[in-house]
Amino acid sequence: MPHAAASVAPLALPMAGQGAPPSPSPAPPTVRTATLIGSGAVLIWSTAASFAVLGSAVPPLVFLAGAFASGFLAFVAARLLRGQSPLEMLAVPLPVLCLMVVGFLGHNGLYVTALRYAPAAQVNLISYLWPLLMVALLGLLGIARPTALQLLGSLLGFAGLAWFVSPGFAADGAGNSLFGYLLAFFAACCFALYSALRARLPGGPPDAAGAACGVAALVAAGLHLLIGAPGAPDALLQVEPLAILAMVLIGIGPMGLANLLWDYGVRFGDGRVLSTLAYLTPLLSTLLLMVLGLAVLTSQVLIGGGLILGGIALAALGARRS
Repeated sequence: MPHAAASVAPLALPMAGQGAPPSPSPAPPTVRTATLIGSGAVLIWSTAASFAVLGSAVPPLVFLAGAFASGFLAFVAARLLRGQSPLEMLAVPLPVLCLMVVGFLGHNGLYVTALRYAPAAQVNLISYLWPLLMVALLGLLGIARPTALQLLGSLLGFAGLAWFVSPGFAADGAGNSLFGYLLAFFAACCFALYSALRARLPGGPPDAAGAACGVAALVAAGLHLLIGAPGAPDALLQVEPLAILAMVLIGIGPMGLANLLWDYGVRFGDGRVLSTLAYLTPLLSTLLLMVLGLAVLTSQVLIGGGLILGGIALAALGARRS
């Protein structure tokens, strides 16, 4: 985040022939402090799955429009608190904005919809295959060659996906969840594509995600009017307040505040530590689902989740050694 404007003491007058005394500037944050602030994003991101499940009574496109709108307003509020113009946040090159909207809306839209068809724990873990898919895309695009550990991690992750959709798992009564698993997988593909191409399309302010949230909210609302029930306000009146609160909080927290904290952390903190902590998100979010009673711990979740989390950990280790 930009530093606050330095203040000038009104009684400190310059001596004749001397220039004005330099304004004191605030000391930059320590690496440790900035890393700690950035790690708060991981904790906030871990709540996204629980908020999505709690808000499942809201129609998917309405949920997305409300969540992205809340996230956009959070970015606007952050700029106003820093004394900056929110209009500067909109200065994002069109290719970058389109990529971010596709990544955000595609990932979150498919993820929220997947939760309507499949158990939350499995959907949550499958959607976090995106780091492994990103490694594959970077290799296919010739941007970075995957290491042996990254390849092994990808194999483990996809083995976990296969376990979730295997006929043996379907025999336990989860066969109807296949569509939800596929949606969660495509959600991971969307965010992996966005993450892999974002480095090739630099530009825009640090909080360009705020502009993407605003556009995504408009697109989701427009799609709902085109293909959904036109009486969205009346439908929201029949939804429990907890679901609407979850819709707002997922926008303010995981889509808004978390991105601001993460941006601060990677700019001033230890990026290697933060990148490692980020891989804890699927584990923490799944544990939170179970603590809140929104997901059930079964042997299938332990085995499939263990394979996916193990694959992510190996890929992270391979990336640090490369």
